[in-house]
Amino acid sequence: MRRFAFARTPLLALAAVALPASLLIAAPAAQAADLEYVTLNSKGLKQTLIKKAWGPLWLGKVGEYAYDVPDKGAKPVECYSKGKPVKGQKSDTSAAMATVFEQNKADHYLDIAQFVYQYESVQTAEFAWQDLMNKASGCAGSYVHAIKDKDGVKIGEATVVIEVSFRSGMYGQQQMVITEDVRYDKPWPGGVDTQASADEISIWSYDGMTIMEVEANKFVPKQKNFVFSDPQIRTIEALSLVTIQRYHLSALKAL
Repeated sequence: MRRFAFARTPLLALAAVALPASLLIAAPAAQAADLEYVTLNSKGLKQTLIKKAWGPLWLGKVGEYAYDVPDKGAKPVECYSKGKPVKGQKSDTSAAMATVFEQNKADHYLDIAQFVYQYESVQTAEFAWQDLMNKASGCAGSYVHAIKDKDGVKIGEATVVIEVSFRSGMYGQQQMVITEDVRYDKPWPGGVDTQASADEISIWSYDGMTIMEVEANKFVPKQKNFVFSDPQIRTIEALSLVTIQRYHLSALKAL
């Protein structure tokens, strides 16, 4: 799957550029035997993606926007805790989108991305979901990373604090929520104090044959704790819920 230039960018790399200059929604019992998940084609997968027009204005004007529905699968990727990301089991097909929201203040950054992983069967998807949860649960903790410039020269350090939680959504769906709080705590060359904070929220959901992630990244040029506001967090949660529900309604069909 093609990685978008403005999505999946590790927050440490973003700083280096900016600073130096199962959703188990049960059908009614009487209908359970008449419904079955079907494999969505590329058109169906595209319909599960967040649309450009959905961009909430309170996040900023939608700037860059792109989507991709390749005729191949991909591996779920999560938390660069120890320098290498956690990777789940490769899907049968996939889809992705990403959008950047223009910010009113200089050097501020906010994006949202979505990744859809469709497996060959419900059972395969369930195994992949369990595997991803088991691997990602080990991401929790505090880690120190070197920040390097475009030439690979170390210019500072950051502490990344990762939290992993599991919960049921509004309709009882299974979710895994991962937050990464990046704290820049070493001076830049010349003794300049760090003035930056960057965070990431990843909401993973599982339903039928599909694992889905809605992810947001935010960067601000000042020292701050978790940079997402409560309304922004609720918006990301709502987009995650809408997208997995759209998949559910498209893929669960009457035979």
